[in-house]
Amino acid sequence: MFTVVWTPDALDDLATAWMSAEADIRRQTSAAMALLERHLRANDDRLRESRQDDNTRVLIVEPLGIEFSVSVPDRMVTVFHAWRVPLR
Repeated sequence: MFTVVWTPDALDDLATAWMSAEADIRRQTSAAMALLERHLRANDDRLRESRQDDNTRVLIVEPLGIEFSVSVPDRMVTVFHAWRVPLR
C-alpha cells in the first residue's frame, strides 16, 4: 500500500470542482474520490497514463481527473492537480 498526499493546490482544485457542481455531480465526485484513493493506495499501473515525463501520471474517474507522481522507494503518491471531467 502507498500513502496518498494531496498538495494544497490539488485540494484547492478539488474544492473548486466541488463548489461549481450541482448536487448529483457532487455525489459522483465523492464516489470518484473514494475510488481514486483506492487506486492510488494500490498504485495500480494499469489504470493510469503517462504524461510529460516518466514520473507524471494521469488518472480519470469521471467526473474527476488528477495528475500525480509516484515515489516507489517512499511508497508515496502525490496528487498535484485535479479537475472536473465532463460526463459523457
